[in-house]
Amino acid sequence: MFKKILAFIKKLFGIQAIKKWDDCKKSSNWTGRNAAKRIMNILSPNMSDAAFNERFNWAKSRGVDHFNVFITNQADGEAAGYSIYGPKFAQSNGPDKNFCKVMEKRIDKMIDKGFGVVLWMTADDTSWNKTMNFDKLCSDVKKLGWFDKASAVVVGLECDEYWNASQVNNYCKILKKYSGKKVGVHQTSGRIDYMKFGDLAYLQVAPGTSQAKIQSFVKNAKAATGKPVCMFEMERSEDRNRSQAALNAGAWSVGNW
Repeated sequence: MFKKILAFIKKLFGIQAIKKWDDCKKSSNWTGRNAAKRIMNILSPNMSDAAFNERFNWAKSRGVDHFNVFITNQADGEAAGYSIYGPKFAQSNGPDKNFCKVMEKRIDKMIDKGFGVVLWMTADDTSWNKTMNFDKLCSDVKKLGWFDKASAVVVGLECDEYWNASQVNNYCKILKKYSGKKVGVHQTSGRIDYMKFGDLAYLQVAPGTSQAKIQSFVKNAKAATGKPVCMFEMERSEDRNRSQAALNAGAWSVGNW
């Protein structure tokens, strides 16, 4: 009864319960042949509400406790071509009100339903990453109030594809300054050399990597970086067995649940 009363009071006064970063243990970010359905893209205004709800409910049915979502994604997967600046990524125009309205509504649904939200600043497969003003991006997201809704933040997907070590170091500092949240770093398969710049290590291995090798990678990455480890991507779809193996090896979180 007390929990129901507390939930009612929070809803009445617009207070959101934000899940702590270390309670974000299980997510499932891709499904379908060759990751045809991208759960990380569900903030996209290019995705219909029906498609959003279908993917949201699919992840929920998997038993996840949080969502990883891109706030900018130029060309990576279904419904790409969106950002807080609209479809043209025009930072000089400031945030696009219509796009942001859709995106925030979906973030709020995740939180209101009890899920954590990890905001990824950008996807890969984009030329925009090399020309954008990262400080302005973070400043604008802060003005939108979205960092207050985040359980954690990640600087970018496979960031070593488009930024060098000096840039990632600088961007992690900027993101930390504006967000005040734990900052994650994600690299391409097998790499951990940029993890030292963030608070959280988001790891990736090539599809087909054995459970034994995944467990070894988790243990070695934890020892080498001294960071909490999320074994984020092991396959291009859900994989409960590999996810459990990673958790058993000491990962605090997984991305293929």
